[in-house]
Amino acid sequence: MWDGATMTAATHDERHALLEELDLLRTRRRELTDDLLSEEDPQHDFGDQGTTLALRDEIDWIDRRVRDLVHSLWKVGRPDGDTSERVGLYSTVTLRFPDGSSDTVQLTRFPDEDAPVVTPDSPLGRALLGTRPGDEITWEAPAASLRARVESIRRPA
Repeated sequence: MWDGATMTAATHDERHALLEELDLLRTRRRELTDDLLSEEDPQHDFGDQGTTLALRDEIDWIDRRVRDLVHSLWKVGRPDGDTSERVGLYSTVTLRFPDGSSDTVQLTRFPDEDAPVVTPDSPLGRALLGTRPGDEITWEAPAASLRARVESIRRPA
C-alpha cells in the first residue's frame, strides 16, 4: 500500500484502482449536485437547510479527495527520483497508430490551443498515464477498440 507522500512507481492495477475511485467520486459528486439543486428551494424549512449543508459538506470532501487522487496519479506518472520518461499530467505525447499515422496530444485538465487535449480520466488518458516511449496502449473509443504506440513524451520542465 502506498500514499501520495511515499509513493513509488505504481503497477497498472494500482493506477487503475485510483482511476476507478476517481470515476466513482465524480459520479457521486454529480448525484449530490443534482440533489443539492433540488434542495435549494427558498420555501424549504430549516430541516431542509440542514440537508443542504450536509450535501455541500460531502461535495467539499469529494472535491478534496479528487484533488488528492489527481495529485497521486501525477506522482504515478513521475515518481520522486524517477528520471525516466513517463507520461504524467501535462505531458505532450506523440502516438503512432498501426496504419502508420501519428498524432500528438497533451494530457491535461485545461485546454491548450497548441495541441489536442486528453484528460486523465478519459479512456485514452487512462491508457497513457505512466507509460514510456515504446509502450503499446489500447483504449476503448465509441466505435471500436483502438491501439497505438507511445513514440515520444515531452514533459514540462
